[in-house]
Amino acid sequence: MLNRWRAFAEALSVALVGVTIFSEMNIPLPWLIGSLVAVAAWSIATQRELYWPFSFRKIAMVLLGYLIGTSFTKDTLAEMGNHVPSMIAITILTIGFSLLLGFLFSKITGLDLSSCMIGSVPGGLSQIMVMLDEIKGLNPTVIMFLQSMRVMVIVIVVPIVTVYLFGSDSGAIQNSMGAGSASWIDMPWYAYLLYPLLMVAGAWFFARLRIPTALLLGPMVLTIVMTFAGLPTPQLPVAFIDLAQIFIGVHIGLQMQPRDLPDWKKISTYTVVTVVVLVLFGIGLGYGLAVLYELPFTTALLSTAPGGMVEMGLTAAAVGGDVSIVTSYQLFRLFVIMFSVPFFFKWLNKQRAGS
Repeated sequence: MLNRWRAFAEALSVALVGVTIFSEMNIPLPWLIGSLVAVAAWSIATQRELYWPFSFRKIAMVLLGYLIGTSFTKDTLAEMGNHVPSMIAITILTIGFSLLLGFLFSKITGLDLSSCMIGSVPGGLSQIMVMLDEIKGLNPTVIMFLQSMRVMVIVIVVPIVTVYLFGSDSGAIQNSMGAGSASWIDMPWYAYLLYPLLMVAGAWFFARLRIPTALLLGPMVLTIVMTFAGLPTPQLPVAFIDLAQIFIGVHIGLQMQPRDLPDWKKISTYTVVTVVVLVLFGIGLGYGLAVLYELPFTTALLSTAPGGMVEMGLTAAAVGGDVSIVTSYQLFRLFVIMFSVPFFFKWLNKQRAGS
């Protein structure tokens, strides 16, 4: 137990150093990117065993669920109806292109085809790993590495691209952090206990229904219902958003274990190249989406970026993107992946076994 506490203290210290450095460098999302990069670099370079409670990621998802929920209004939900055709098109193009990259990655590296392809699919990291229980013959090490590397590169690159190349909307930042009808100061004392309990209950209920990303969707849907019912949903304090970022950043950073792979330096290089190509493809789709709907490029890029809903939702909140639109596109793609990709790979494995 003492060693675990030491490993946790070391992880937290390294993360905070990364946050400090990236804050001084004015890098976007320093709490997320700084902690992620610092912990990943320290862990790989020193090979020390760090510890980060998985419950922290659960807390971050509940916080983000509430944050996203406060960004939805009746107007934004009505607007989502206009985006359904582009959601379908972008999802099909993104999944198809990522599978092609996975196929090419397998041919170049000689690694298992199914593992490379499913490792390249841009779903949420934890949701993709659930598929390991449904599809036989996959290599968890390859999938975990490809998914972790994709998320890490995208979380680092996309915010920097959106801020430094396309700018951010400072006015949208306030809106993206919650369209709350009241402030927490105006809330009665029992709300400080009731609201967290409600968010946890929403997450638990969705988990019981076996809904993907229940820890995020439960609080999000419950917050939307509360807003529509006329109940106050104050915006999430910035300190809690920072907390969610570091919780997720360290979690992602610790997933990077390239030394578990054969010829890991070569594979890491190919992985970075593959992810960059996928990001460029997402930027192209984002440009088309921005032109089609006259959206700010920040919002359009984060909507089409092949990252996870949690990571892109946090990025949207921090850089001023429209959280409701970004989340809708990411959520749509996640559900398509969760309900269609397992069937595709089961079919693919049968075809390969029969050949």
